[in-house]
Amino acid sequence: MAMAEDAPNTVMIQFENEQHPTADAGIGPGMDVVRDGDYLYMLQQRDLAILSLKNPAKPIEVGRLKTVGNLRQIAIHGDVAYITAREDGLFIVDISDRKAPKLLSRYDSIEFATGIAVEGQYAFVAQRWFGVEILDISNPAKPRHVSVVRVGEAQSCVVSDGYLYAGAWGECRVAICDVRNPADPKQVATVKLNGRGDGLCVENGLLYAAYGHHQPGAKTSLDDPRYGYGNGMEIYDVSNPAKPKRLSRVQFAWRYYYGWPDTWRVRLALPYAYLYHTHNGVFILDVSDPRQPKELAQIRIPRRPGEKGYRKLSTKDKSGSRPVALPFDPEQVSYSPVCGLETVDGYMYFTGMFTDLHVYKNEALVKPITHGENNAAKLKAVGDFHDFKALKPFDLKALATYRPQGQVYAAVEHGGYIYAACGSAGIHVLDSKLGLLKKHPTAGFAMDVQVLEKKLYAAQGSGGLVCYALDGPSLRKLASYKTSGSIKQVRVAPNDRFAVVHVGGSTYEILDVSAEHEIKQVKRVRGWGGLVYYRQLCNGFIDDRYICGTWCAGRTFMSDLGGNKPVDLPDPINLLPDMRSGGYCAFGPYALLTRSGGYSFYKPRLTGEYDASVPVYRIQGGPAFRGKPAIRDNILVACDRVDGDVTVVDISDLTAPKLVRQFKVSGNPDVPFVGDGYVLIPAGYQGLIKFGL
Repeated sequence: MAMAEDAPNTVMIQFENEQHPTADAGIGPGMDVVRDGDYLYMLQQRDLAILSLKNPAKPIEVGRLKTVGNLRQIAIHGDVAYITAREDGLFIVDISDRKAPKLLSRYDSIEFATGIAVEGQYAFVAQRWFGVEILDISNPAKPRHVSVVRVGEAQSCVVSDGYLYAGAWGECRVAICDVRNPADPKQVATVKLNGRGDGLCVENGLLYAAYGHHQPGAKTSLDDPRYGYGNGMEIYDVSNPAKPKRLSRVQFAWRYYYGWPDTWRVRLALPYAYLYHTHNGVFILDVSDPRQPKELAQIRIPRRPGEKGYRKLSTKDKSGSRPVALPFDPEQVSYSPVCGLETVDGYMYFTGMFTDLHVYKNEALVKPITHGENNAAKLKAVGDFHDFKALKPFDLKALATYRPQGQVYAAVEHGGYIYAACGSAGIHVLDSKLGLLKKHPTAGFAMDVQVLEKKLYAAQGSGGLVCYALDGPSLRKLASYKTSGSIKQVRVAPNDRFAVVHVGGSTYEILDVSAEHEIKQVKRVRGWGGLVYYRQLCNGFIDDRYICGTWCAGRTFMSDLGGNKPVDLPDPINLLPDMRSGGYCAFGPYALLTRSGGYSFYKPRLTGEYDASVPVYRIQGGPAFRGKPAIRDNILVACDRVDGDVTVVDISDLTAPKLVRQFKVSGNPDVPFVGDGYVLIPAGYQGLIKFGL
């Protein structure tokens, strides 16, 4: 796989000479905005607003779809809008009647649906750590999973001439993949960026890639000269996608880091590129000579104390590891972050996250944005990306497989029956050979299942938490609970008094489940440790009473649920699983966490601080392993949902783990279930895999 070569052409931009919008549309704050014909489609928090451009100087709202989800990006294809909604998945909306848009379908994306690109009958959904998921949208009412491309922490993507370009955030790069056969995508090249990757465009064989925050390798300290100096745009020659060549770089000369919003993108109206970069504003660049771009204008949205839309940005770093760096004094002024941008001839429209949809009139510098219409290539999916035959070389004992229509998030065995959470397909009950016995539709996506005695608790996304009475393959609803966000994971205390659920993108809730027909909230835990990506709750209760959950930015809550009320325990601040793919599980009196290619373990403390020098135990002479762990007897199984690795480890000696086997699946293996002599691997859209130990 090729890596792009360096080039010396760097254009430095100073924070100066700002211009301001010439008008405000009066629509209110927004996230993304795109144009299709004479209409703008704007994302406003959880709503889709449709605006007429009959008078381009004054966009007017003509239609709205309310309370869709946590909206991020939008793409239009024909009379259909495809909208990513982070933890809420992908929403597909019929916009044939602009005055009355209606929801066609909601797709259960692998993880946080962030970026979106549409090419022919395929949609490409960027999902941060989980890469880019490819969907068949030939029937928008029934989108179908095709494959996934593991390209790093993909935030935005675009498809041009049969190749996918994905901006990888944490890796500071763009991954280039051949997707002419969407069922068999292949990465062919990588280009380095001078900061965190995100938005990009490809036109006439040239790649324009925005980047932000920090230069590669920067330490989280203002003492590191790379910290906060990774903001700008790169231009690459990708006429041969497998051999990209850097042509030039546009680099901001000031230091900038603010954690939210963390998005930067670029649009093209050749010979102009419009780079929009949150608080830093909009930059109009002349790219007629891609080796020597020229700055033409800077546009920002200033708000001062007392003015509508002013936000006093905090300069305090609660985490202690992410110092803020701004090119302005937030006590005196704040700049509304720009997260979406569109144009018609002479008029630019851009969203201010704190303010409004803003209008900038300039007949010389604003031309209609091109949308890659001339870069199309016919894509055709051939084959099965998730063919179970790929498991044959691993020689798995007593192998059994099952693939429903939805993605398998979790599976548990009880009383000889296997209960599987199958996403949009609901809860499926299987026999020991994975033969289907019964299907149970769910109100939302079935995302987790836990069994305690004769009760099954199911996390059902927007459908909340539902408790059922078990009777073999039959389920009888006993109680349900809904809250402010989707419920994605559940753990039930052995005393059947409390349950802990993961809610939305960043919250945990402790629930009282002691009453047979009522579930009620006891406590809501909303830390300042960032987001909660997929499975961050401990798998099981430590010493049958302690539970913990982490946030991806480095915080943990620990609670004792063994009594009549929850009791907070100290945060093991410096004892964290790998942020990207590690996890916790209970092992008797120990909390075991996977990190640094192995695992550590410790006993929860009732008071005081933890010793951060807890050792990491790795397989001696064997491979590193990562993933969400599960343990039974002396067998540990770890599943890495990001990279697809499954590792089985003998921990008879907890300080000297031994490898039993390690293999990779095409799906996204979630928290495993270790039974008596067998393992269940819920592998996302690949299905459910069972094998013997």
